Amino acid sequence: MKKFLLFSVPSLFLILSVVLMTGGSWIKEPMGAHDDLFSYVQNIEHFIEEENWEEASEEHQNAQQAWDTISKRIQYSVEREDMLAISETLSRIEGGIKEEDTSSISPELYYFYELWSELG
Repeated sequence: MKKFLLFSVPSLFLILSVVLMTGGSWIKEPMGAHDDLFSYVQNIEHFIEEENWEEASEEHQNAQQAWDTISKRIQYSVEREDMLAISETLSRIEGGIKEEDTSSISPELYYFYELWSELG
């Protein structure tokens, strides 16, 4: 029994560590309706095209909350620079929404899409 525990506990720990560190692409996916970051950003893009700034601001708040949830899940499986880049992009989008400047938000949205597709 001691030998079994001696080998199984470290093996299980190593397996779980490898799964956690390599699972960024599936860990980032939404686990509920409240953390679907990609959908929130797509909604922001839609509201900006219609120049509906209040709805875009509300969606941005939802996106920020979703990112806070997702970033805690993926912090061990993705590069720190990628996480910081997404945070910066969301901040720039927020600034563009507050200024109601479509031309500054569009490049940030497409940069976010690229970061998101490469994440994990």
